[in-house]
Amino acid sequence: MDNDEAALTGIIRRCSFPMTPSPPPPLPPDWEILPEPEPAAAVLFDIYGTLFCSAAGDPGGAAGDAAGSGGALDELAGEYDPGLGGEGLRDYFRQGIREIHGELAGKTSWPELRVEEIWTRFLQSRGAGGDLSRKARELALRYELAVNPAYPMPGAEETIKGLTESSTVLGLISNAQFYTPLLFTAFFGGRPEEIGFDPALLVYSFETGEAKPAKRLFALAADRLAEQGIDPGSCLYVGNDMLKDVYGAASAGFRTALFAGDGRSLRLREGDERIRGLRPARIIRHLTELLPRNR
Repeated sequence: MDNDEAALTGIIRRCSFPMTPSPPPPLPPDWEILPEPEPAAAVLFDIYGTLFCSAAGDPGGAAGDAAGSGGALDELAGEYDPGLGGEGLRDYFRQGIREIHGELAGKTSWPELRVEEIWTRFLQSRGAGGDLSRKARELALRYELAVNPAYPMPGAEETIKGLTESSTVLGLISNAQFYTPLLFTAFFGGRPEEIGFDPALLVYSFETGEAKPAKRLFALAADRLAEQGIDPGSCLYVGNDMLKDVYGAASAGFRTALFAGDGRSLRLREGDERIRGLRPARIIRHLTELLPRNR
């Protein structure tokens, strides 16, 4: 871990606080009658709202609309522009999102940005000097933690360790930003690839330029699994959103599990035509349900 990464990880630890899941709403009755789950050759996860409790359910762009902490945001804004205020800082970020999404709109229906680009522009507009790249990354992370705090979902670490010990191939397909892998370092002691996740199966939206449910993210993972001789139909993808997770993963041939353990992040997307008739292969209310029964 280099000095920059260590500093950012320290910020996560200092600014985070325990979060507990909220009771989820009732699910459609017929979803409760599901076949006995088959063993999975690989298990791939969403991150925000699945492995981590999250106020917004997604990082970056979604965090612009999260409730967050007004006091923390006011304090952060005051360090850079005393007259701006927390809401002014949030408005700046939202406008930056709209501008970058506008630039990318012709390329994809699900554009993804790199949040540090917005904060670099912000620092430049305030006449900041020095290492703007480092400062923008720190500001981006502090803003994210103020508006979209995250904390490990109950059973997340135990599930990751248990699946790793059972030699299950693990991966991530998630909307993410540069700071997302650092959540694993801060809370679980190492980046995903250091605690059992296959480095080839770490698919992050900020690296692809597209966000879920864009097919590209899931197709990338499916192709990389195929290179290892693993068919996506024998793999399970776990996420909390019927559109971004279940629909996206099913479109690429994955079996799907809806994580319904946190009412804050559960997205059933009722009424969305894209998921009409779609249902997950499994319902997971606690992540440890994914552990092998003979463990």
